[in-house]
Amino acid sequence: MITFDSFRNDDPPKLADAWRAADLGSAALQPMTSAALEDAVFSKPYFDRHGLVVAREGDRILGFAHAGFGPNASRTAIDTSIGTTMLMVVPSHDRQTEIEDGLLQRAEQYLRDRGATTILGGGGPDIGGSYLGLYGGSDLPGILDSSPRMREVFRRNGYAEHMRIAVLRRPLEGFRPPVNRLQLAIRRATTLHVIDEPTRRSWWEAATTTGMALRRYELLGEGDALLGSASVWDVQPLASSWGVLIAGLLRVDIEGVRRRQGLASYLVAEAMHDLATEGMMVAEAHVDEGNAPAVRLFDKLGFRATDHGTVFRRP
Repeated sequence: MITFDSFRNDDPPKLADAWRAADLGSAALQPMTSAALEDAVFSKPYFDRHGLVVAREGDRILGFAHAGFGPNASRTAIDTSIGTTMLMVVPSHDRQTEIEDGLLQRAEQYLRDRGATTILGGGGPDIGGSYLGLYGGSDLPGILDSSPRMREVFRRNGYAEHMRIAVLRRPLEGFRPPVNRLQLAIRRATTLHVIDEPTRRSWWEAATTTGMALRRYELLGEGDALLGSASVWDVQPLASSWGVLIAGLLRVDIEGVRRRQGLASYLVAEAMHDLATEGMMVAEAHVDEGNAPAVRLFDKLGFRATDHGTVFRRP
């Protein structure tokens, strides 16, 4: 008999077994371990065991759906008005579709019970904070095209496409920043400050990135005024499982009045050059395809799409 209930303290090894058996595509960490799940999921301050719904058959876990929330506007706590779900099921079970739909429905109910008025499928930038480093690459990409079974679960249950995310990569070997009049002018007028393990700037950043090897590049102007920053990490443990050194770009922030002045392009290019000199092999960034300026920025720097993901939304 198949039963559905919440996460229990003795579940991590069985959840790791289920993950290893699931067909999640090449962008999921394999082989999964309970220690990796503990670091990326269970140890987070916003983890709620009731949001992790588990399908069981006797002592065996057949799959799970994990529902959670992203940050509020000030990034000081979670915002329970918008919830999202990540789901995986061991394939080839004769009741696989029933298990998938049952997990998703119970995850949706958990989100509604806690006040969610918008229900999404798949984590994205600032949409859910679990599985970063275990699935998708440098950020959470929704549900990747390379995970077709998971995508089908949301489509079958009435979800529609909400956001399309491009997974972009750029080899760093031999990378040189662009040289033009604007970039040279920025170089003369600014200073680049590199900070390893910087102080986290908000509760949400601390909750999601503590334990990561985070580096921040800050672009300073006259009087050391902060013009913009870029946050980068080493995409662990996924990068190790792929056998490549990856610099994952998490955020690029340019002060509002300074936007559209070439600072983002200069900042990212200088960061990439610095990372290349330290032996990083690939730079990766995730971009909402609806964000035209960001798409143009990364295209100009030679990034190319290697996969795409979709954040789904229940109408």
